[in-house]
Amino acid sequence: MQLIDLLKSFTIDEILSAIDEMFPETEQYQPIFREAYQLMLTLPLVASKKYIRYRILSDEENEIEYFGAEDSCFNTTWEVCLAKELVVDEEVELTQVEIAANSLVNMCLIGRCPRQFLPLKNQLLQAE
Repeated sequence: MQLIDLLKSFTIDEILSAIDEMFPETEQYQPIFREAYQLMLTLPLVASKKYIRYRILSDEENEIEYFGAEDSCFNTTWEVCLAKELVVDEEVELTQVEIAANSLVNMCLIGRCPRQFLPLKNQLLQAE
């Protein structure tokens, strides 16, 4: 399944609810994520042979493991990222809506967004 198909399978309200659960205290950024979602649905896709793989990641500095995808998976244009295939390792305990939410947030923070979204992306980056 391509990332765009996963995003389209949920309403933005379902995705925002998952973002709130996964990333507490982000409610004030809902309008930005909503705008990003709406923009993503309008973009032409650019085919990619790369994929987004959700797996167990390690944060050795903090000595923790968590479910996610490498940041490098999202470090491309939104048009390419949305066309990437999703691969979810068997041991990943995230729901489909949680993967959609995590991917949306990562695209907003890491991805190379369209020019019209840059002011909103800068607001998110200033909040980090």
